[in-house]
Amino acid sequence: MHRKLSVLALTLFVLSATSLFAQSDRKAEFFAGYSNLQARGLPDTNNLTGIFGSDFLNNRATLHGFAAEATAFPSDVFGLTGSFSFNENRRSTTVTNGSDSVSTDIYYFMGGPTVKIGNSSRVQPFARFMAGGARTNFDVSSQRNLSIGNTTNSFKTGTTDFALAVGGGVDWRVSDNLKLRVFQIDYAPVFLRDQSVNRLSAAGAIDPFILNGQRMDNVRFTFGVVF
Repeated sequence: MHRKLSVLALTLFVLSATSLFAQSDRKAEFFAGYSNLQARGLPDTNNLTGIFGSDFLNNRATLHGFAAEATAFPSDVFGLTGSFSFNENRRSTTVTNGSDSVSTDIYYFMGGPTVKIGNSSRVQPFARFMAGGARTNFDVSSQRNLSIGNTTNSFKTGTTDFALAVGGGVDWRVSDNLKLRVFQIDYAPVFLRDQSVNRLSAAGAIDPFILNGQRMDNVRFTFGVVF
């Protein structure tokens, strides 16, 4: 279901951007490619130094997915970018008396200014700042096989929150109508709100609790083609 929603959102994004740019005299660029999101999980605390520390990868889960962007350039240097990306991770661990699983989906939809250097050169670095939202879905469950029977503890939550993306990258011009995005990196924090979650307790009863809001210090790596 999540894949169908992501494909639908991407289709609507591309069609809307194409219609917008077709009605203007601006030069437009479209990007599509692979997205690797290093996402901070729910148990982590807010610590900006962790982004640059030696435990960067240990404190984050790798979410694979795709990204699509459309940029209109009113000038050779300044542009306006709309961006959509989807990333997912499925993890399952088997233990002696049961199993644990965690599923995470994150959708970003943002827009903002882009600055590009070297419009006519082969190597074209760029930087941008974007703001918008992110849809984050968590599905966590733990099952234990005990002598008195099987017990399950689980919860699901989904929330749409404010998100930012600050970063840039480098494009390599192959021809007048095709470029390779060699790399792109964005610091993409998501500002989660407090969330009320209904958890299934070991006794099989609904156990409501509050998931305290926090900032997910995510970092996104992307590469692909620009046309």
